[in-house]
Amino acid sequence: MSGNPVFVQLIWEDPIEGPRSATLQAPITIGRDPEEMPKQVSGQATSFLELDHKQVSRYHALITATNQRLTITDKSANGTFLNGRPLSRDGQQLTAKDTLRVGPFKITAAILRDGATNATELNPERSQQLGGGGNGPNAVVIGLIGILILLLMGVGTWAIAGVLLEQFRPTPDDTDVGAIIMDAERS
Repeated sequence: MSGNPVFVQLIWEDPIEGPRSATLQAPITIGRDPEEMPKQVSGQATSFLELDHKQVSRYHALITATNQRLTITDKSANGTFLNGRPLSRDGQQLTAKDTLRVGPFKITAAILRDGATNATELNPERSQQLGGGGNGPNAVVIGLIGILILLLMGVGTWAIAGVLLEQFRPTPDDTDVGAIIMDAERS
């Protein structure tokens, strides 16, 4: 482990919620039960990524960073896969091009270089539970409300345009009165 903190951006596809992401400080434990994941690794406090699914072990995997390189170690009973192949128990190097599969979750990890982290993205408790993404049930509701507002605006614009056009449309009565007045003046 290096002396400077190493931040890792994790991006994964949740089978229910869709794309998700988290920025965590290494070492990172992955599992479904934070109580079963170690609080420290090699004297460093761990961040954890909680993935709530029955195919994910309570303590599934560990991501560590040494000399700006990530290593993934399988700690599960169910297996962890790197680029479709079972991960060895003694750990393997993880690059930004690799895909990690933990249960039904496909995860990519990349070290954030100096200055690339945003303080608002980082969790002060160094933990993340299926969060960070902008997609989910709330996004669907907000999208539907937006569509409804646009629809109401369109109907309102159509109604106002109809009323204005009706006010300025000449009526047959107006034309007949004008013709009668012109006939009366001629005689």
